[in-house]
This record gives sequence, C-alpha cells and structure tokens, in this order.
Amino acid sequence: MKYQHTKTSRLGNRMVNEDRIGFAEVDDRVLLVLADGMGGYRGGQLASSALVNSMLRGFQQHRRPIADPQAFLKVLISDAHLAVIAKGAEQYPPVEPRTTCVVCLIQGDHACWAHVGDSRLYLFRDGRVLTRSRDHSKIEHLLASGEISERELKNHPERNLVTRCVGDRKRPPRPTFGEAFALQKKDIFLLCSDGLWDALDDDYMAETLTETTLNKAIDRLAYQAEFRSYPEADNISVIALRWISGESDKPPENETEEDELTQTLKALDAALEKK
Repeated sequence: MKYQHTKTSRLGNRMVNEDRIGFAEVDDRVLLVLADGMGGYRGGQLASSALVNSMLRGFQQHRRPIADPQAFLKVLISDAHLAVIAKGAEQYPPVEPRTTCVVCLIQGDHACWAHVGDSRLYLFRDGRVLTRSRDHSKIEHLLASGEISERELKNHPERNLVTRCVGDRKRPPRPTFGEAFALQKKDIFLLCSDGLWDALDDDYMAETLTETTLNKAIDRLAYQAEFRSYPEADNISVIALRWISGESDKPPENETEEDELTQTLKALDAALEKK
C-alpha cells in the first residue's frame, strides 16, 4: 500500500479548538477520521476526542480483513457514540457533548466512507471533485429540494443548523455511507470540518491540490480558509491522502528468505577468508 498523507488543524478566531483528527494503518488498511465538536453543547472537544480515540482503538484492535466495510464503519460510529456519552457522564457536573464526524476506510484498492453531520469527505480525481459527502444540515436539504440556490447558502440564517450528530442520547447517529469505491493513482481524499469548506469553493480546492505538493496544498487551503473568514473564522481541520497504489512495500516472503540466506553465506565466506 503506497500513499502520501498529511493533516493540519488551525484554531481560527475561536478560544478552543474542538476539532480532532485521527489516522492509523494496520495490515495494509488505513483509517482516516475527523470530528468537529459542536460548540452549542458543553464539551465539544470532549466529544470529538472521545470519538476519534474510540474509532482508532476499534480499528487497531481489528486484525482480520474487513469483509463488510459499511458494517464495520457503522459499528465504529455506534461505539464512538457510546464513548462520547460515557465521556460526558464522567464530568462533574455531567455534560452532554456532541460532535459531527467523517471517517474513511481504505482496504486493498477500494475505499468506503461514512459521515454524520456536516464534516465532509471530498474525492478529487484529475483536478476536479469526483464526489463529496452530502451534509446532514438544514441548508443541504433546502438545496437538494431546490428551495435555495448555491449563491444563497453563504448568508442563509440556518446555515449552521446540523440535523444529525454523534452523542445525542435521544437520537442515536444515523450515518450516511459512500459505496465501496475503486481507487486510481493520484486520487486524493480530503476530510475536513466546516471551517474549511464554508470558506472555500470546490474549484479552488481542486486547483490548489494540483498546483503543489500535498503538504503545501493542505497548509495553503487551511490558511486561505482562515484568512477569508476573518474575524469569524471557525476551527479549520483537514486530513488528506493521495493514493499511489495498493502494492505492498514489503518484499515477498521467499525473497526475504533468499536475501537472509545470501547474507548468511556472505558472512561465512568472509569468516573463512580471514582464517
């Protein structure tokens, strides 16, 4: 499995960064996760931290190939939901923290993802947005139904109203899933909080990702999102991965054994020459 990945998180004009990012690789499988703690509820950073920690732990403990990626992601989100509730109950006095999330699983040369709320996943291919997740929000619903236009999104009074989240005791999370997707070389996955996508349009993101290295592009996008949103910039977090191939960097077992044997024989020859 060959890829490049990078991440960044900026405070914006906030007192606390309630975004959290996670990344892990286990047995040629990769998990990327991003959570955006909801500032309208006490302890948003508790919720996002608990979610990311729970998902990474669940992923790292699963040592077998994942036969059903959607079912696996559903379990990760369900377990994270319970972890967020438990974290809130541990506080004194107890709180009810909540968070949005987006998570992507890459296994072999396929990817599957899920999200709850308005944290987004983008898939860029050949310098354009191939697909993106659709927010669980009031304005996304209005846009899909044709009640508002793209131009009206920025200034809509309910643009920050999220309709689904993780951590709500009364309403367990209902994630939306992306179907398993075959990857091509140079595909770029970008997971971000609304602090990024609310400030930048899709074309600008696609153009920036084609102009420079992945590290520089992500830093530039985060900076521009913060700059353009000043003085109302939200937390801005991004994790991105550029796919190269599903080939393993590890040599086949027979080649490893042959190399070790060759090394042993050379060592013996060298020892004999010294006698």
